[in-house]
Amino acid sequence: MRGLFDITKILFENPKEWEDITLGEKRKFYFQIQRRFAIKFPMQANALQHLKINQSAVVDFWQRFMKQYNGRTPGWMFTKGIKKSKEIKEKKNYGISEVLISTYAIKMKMDRKSIIDALTFFPEKMSKELKQFEKIINEK
Repeated sequence: MRGLFDITKILFENPKEWEDITLGEKRKFYFQIQRRFAIKFPMQANALQHLKINQSAVVDFWQRFMKQYNGRTPGWMFTKGIKKSKEIKEKKNYGISEVLISTYAIKMKMDRKSIIDALTFFPEKMSKELKQFEKIINEK
């Protein structure tokens, strides 16, 4: 049984193998494929989301529609996961965790945006203050 990434790769890169994919597999991944194509082609995806639509025919449509990419999967098909997005966000916040920022905001009666802005404009001072706050919390 093939997974979503296998189907996606075949959809773009191997039209001869596309014929071997069963109708059940196409129906199984219809929602996920439709969702990813909606990122780049929202109008077309909206037109193809009726309740009683033939889901395997929609997936076949996307395969024919994507022949313009000439054998390679485009980058917009792969979205960042929650873990990767969180890592990028924490790196942007100078290694300060989101939990610590939220806790600091609650204890100091501030909004999170102000703390993130302070990290952006005064990174050394704010990160030092947050690390001291973390040390105080961990002592309890």
